[in-house]
Amino acid sequence: MKFKSYYWAIIAAAVVVILFITVPMLVSVFRGNDKKANPHSPEDLARLQAEAMDYTSRIQAYTDLINANPADVPALSGLGDVYNETGKYSEAADWYSKAVAAAPGDPVNYGRLGEAYFAMGMVDVALRQFEQGLAIDPNNQGILLDIGSVYAQTNKPEEAKKSWQRAFEINPTNRYGQVAQDLLASSQANASSTTSTIPAP
Repeated sequence: MKFKSYYWAIIAAAVVVILFITVPMLVSVFRGNDKKANPHSPEDLARLQAEAMDYTSRIQAYTDLINANPADVPALSGLGDVYNETGKYSEAADWYSKAVAAAPGDPVNYGRLGEAYFAMGMVDVALRQFEQGLAIDPNNQGILLDIGSVYAQTNKPEEAKKSWQRAFEINPTNRYGQVAQDLLASSQANASSTTSTIPAP
């Protein structure tokens, strides 16, 4: 199978970002001084960070893929990811919606769409998207974690715990299960500290 040129462009852009982020850190670690041994001036670091955060090449690569195939789900959701990472949640939601329309049986894009809506403050819409994803895959731990987080941030701690508990019970040993366990422990610790600070009558 031949790799198309725009796939190479995406890979090249990712490699450049990784190099810009890791090379200065590795140089300072190998010198043993960490931040004190950084060979770059503050201006150099600012330029490198700006180049690392330049999403133009990724946007162009995904756009080229979508122009070649408007139903390219990885490209549609990838473009949504770029806009999500840059805080442009409305644009992210638009691209995730297109990914959902192109592949309505894939629960992951419902989760991404729900995250974008929640970032815009549209809690009810976000929860509807998460629920649609769960209707397709009731054991989607990522979506269950997201639902729990939405409940936790909207002052519904019991609902949050139920969602995290479900995510944990599905598979306690994978990374989602571990995150669910940590969230449950954290919520329990917060509940304990809150009740212990309430003065007795």
